[in-house]
Amino acid sequence: MHLRTRYGTWAITVAVLVLAWGPDNFLQAQTGSYRLVAWSELGMHCIDGKDYSIFSVLPPYNVVHAQLIKMTEPPTPITSGVTITYEAIPDPSGSVNTISSTKTNFWSYIYVLFRNNNPPDVGLTGNHTQQLAPNTHPLRYDNSNGYWIADGIPTIPYDDHGNAKPYPMAKIVARDPHVNVLASAPVVLAVSDEMSCSRCHASNSDPYAKPAAGWENNSNPNVDTKLNILKKHDDRWNITAYLGQLQRAGYNYQSSLYQTAKSGTPILCAACHSDNALGLAGISPIKSLTADMHTLHGPQVLISTGTTLNVNSGNSDLNSCYLCHPGPTTRCKRGAMNTQLCSACHGNLTKVGASNRTGWLDEPACQMCHNTTQRYTSAFTSSGNWRTTTDQTFATNPNRPVTGKQLYRYSAGHGTVYCSACHGSPHAEYPTLQANDNLYSRQLQGHTGKIAECSVCHTNVPTTANGGPHNMHNIGQSWVNGHGDQVDQVGLAACAYCHGSNFRGSFLSKTSMARTFNADDYGTKTYNAGNMVTCYDCHNGPNGE
Repeated sequence: MHLRTRYGTWAITVAVLVLAWGPDNFLQAQTGSYRLVAWSELGMHCIDGKDYSIFSVLPPYNVVHAQLIKMTEPPTPITSGVTITYEAIPDPSGSVNTISSTKTNFWSYIYVLFRNNNPPDVGLTGNHTQQLAPNTHPLRYDNSNGYWIADGIPTIPYDDHGNAKPYPMAKIVARDPHVNVLASAPVVLAVSDEMSCSRCHASNSDPYAKPAAGWENNSNPNVDTKLNILKKHDDRWNITAYLGQLQRAGYNYQSSLYQTAKSGTPILCAACHSDNALGLAGISPIKSLTADMHTLHGPQVLISTGTTLNVNSGNSDLNSCYLCHPGPTTRCKRGAMNTQLCSACHGNLTKVGASNRTGWLDEPACQMCHNTTQRYTSAFTSSGNWRTTTDQTFATNPNRPVTGKQLYRYSAGHGTVYCSACHGSPHAEYPTLQANDNLYSRQLQGHTGKIAECSVCHTNVPTTANGGPHNMHNIGQSWVNGHGDQVDQVGLAACAYCHGSNFRGSFLSKTSMARTFNADDYGTKTYNAGNMVTCYDCHNGPNGE
C-alpha cells in the first residue's frame, strides 16, 4: 500500500501576489494574472531538537505544498513550464532561519538512525534547509496528486541568533522560464522540539518515573532526560528477542537500550515501534509508537494535579497533551479551534492509543462538528463515539489518502483547491494566534481569516447560487443585484442553511470583511466584519417586500 505520511505531502490550488519583504513594506498588494497558494502539510512538525545522540522520535522534516493558478475563467492550474522554489525570509520581527546544521547534532547521527548519508543541511529526501538565496531550492510537481511539493526540509526551531522560534517563515515563489516572478506566497515552516518529557523523566523529578537503577543525573538536561527514559524502558521490556530482526534491519543494538546509547549508538524508536509518520513498519508484535505512548501514559498520575493524564485531558491541555506535544510555550493548537480542548477532537490518551485506531490515519473529520448548520464543540456524541452525518457540506473527502480513511489534509473542495489552501493546516486554521501564519491570508485577500474572497482567483466572479465553496453563492454586488431570481431557483430551504431557519442570520452568514452594497429601493447597506447578513436587512423577512 502506498501512503503519503506526515513525511510525505499533499497540496493545493489558488493564489498569491508579489511580495516585497522590507521593514516598511512587508506585504504588498497582489498583482498580475497568476495566483499561488501554499501551505505546510501540518500545522506543526515535532522534532527531537538539538540532541540526537541518545534516541530519536522524529527527524527535522517540514513539508510544503503549492499550486499555481492562472486567472482565466475558469481559473487554470499551471502544472509545467514554470519553476517554483522555496527560500527563507525574515518574519516581521526580523527573526530569520537559514541554517540548521549549526543548531543540532542531527547530521552526526543521520546514518546510524536513518541509514542516510546526506550532508549537513540536506534532509532525508535531499531537500535543503531554506536559505535566503532566491530560485535555488525547487519544489517538484506531483502529477498523481496535482500539486507542487517540497518534502523533508530540515528546519530547526531556532533562528540564526539562537532564539527558540517555532514559527520561522519561508516564501514560495513561482517564476516563468525567463526567471520573471509570476506569484509568491509566505508560509510558516512550523517546527518545535518542546516535548516536555523532562516534566516527569528529568533526574530527581517524578519518583514514579525513577528507573530501577536510579536517576542518571547527567549534566546535559537533554541527554539526562533521554537516558532516564531508556532506563525506564529497559525496566519494563527486554528487547533481546528482537535483536536478530534489528540487526537484519541494520540496527546494531545491544540487549539494553540504555547501554546501546551509552556506547555511542542512538536508538530510533520507530526501529521497533511502527510509525506511519515515518512510514516505518517496526517489528511485530510490538505495538505502534502512538499506541504504546498514549496507552502507557494515559493512566499515569501527574504529581502536580494528583490525577491521571486521561482525567487531565478533559480539563487542561497544559497538564495532558501539551506535556508531550508542543507545548506550553509553542501552543501548536493555535488555529480557529484553539478554544477547544484537544480531547474534544481526539479523545483522551487511552482512546488515542486504542488498538483499533491507526495512527496518523484515523483522525477527526470536519463534518463531525460542522454539519446540519451546527458547530458542535466536540467531535464526540454523548456515547463517546465520533459523530456521523450524511451532510456533506463541510465534509472531508472519503478514501483519502487510502480506502476507508478521510483526512482533512488530503481533502479538496472548490474545484481542485485543497481545503488547507483556504482554511490552513491542521491545528493552524485561519485565523491563528500567531501573526506569522496570518500574513498568508492578509496577502491574498487583504484581511485575516479563511480565504473567503472570490476575487483571489477569479477575474470575473461568476454568479452562482450554489457553485462556490461549500455550496455557497458568490459574494458581491452582482449577487445582490440578481439574488431574487437565484433564490427562486434553489428555494428558501437552501438559503436557510446559512442564514438561519428564521432568516435572521447565523454564524454561517457573517461577513468576513467590511462590505457595502447598493440595494436599489432599500438604499446602501453597510456591514462591518463579523456582521450577520439577514433577509430582514432589506425585506420584511424572506417573503417580504
